Amino acid sequence: MKSRQIVVNVAIVALLIALGIFCYNEGRALDLFIDNVAYDHEGTVLEPFEAVEVTVDEINEPIFLVEGDRGVVTVPGRRHTILVEELDEEDRVINTYKASFSIKELEGRVINIVPLLKNKLPGWSYPVKR
Repeated sequence: MKSRQIVVNVAIVALLIALGIFCYNEGRALDLFIDNVAYDHEGTVLEPFEAVEVTVDEINEPIFLVEGDRGVVTVPGRRHTILVEELDEEDRVINTYKASFSIKELEGRVINIVPLLKNKLPGWSYPVKR
């Protein structure tokens, strides 16, 4: 009887520790930097967008970035969706790009949207028609 109680107590403690680790990982928020700057890829320079509106996870307010700007967004959790709307001179949407990513896929906390969208790297979507 006593050994059975010890096993139950150890199982409860292990379950609570696992639940705590899960909640910490899922609820932790990170600051991501969104860049709209030129990108040099193997000698080819990809120019930044003239103006874009960037939304991450549709819960954050859109960030307006012009050529050479950087914005910051705070996101909780591991998996995220980024929506980038390319704007013309009168702030009308020209193209819309949408992609999903996880924090593990990032190299640091800076996302340069120029090579991801203009070069259509793997894992990122092509323009979405409105």
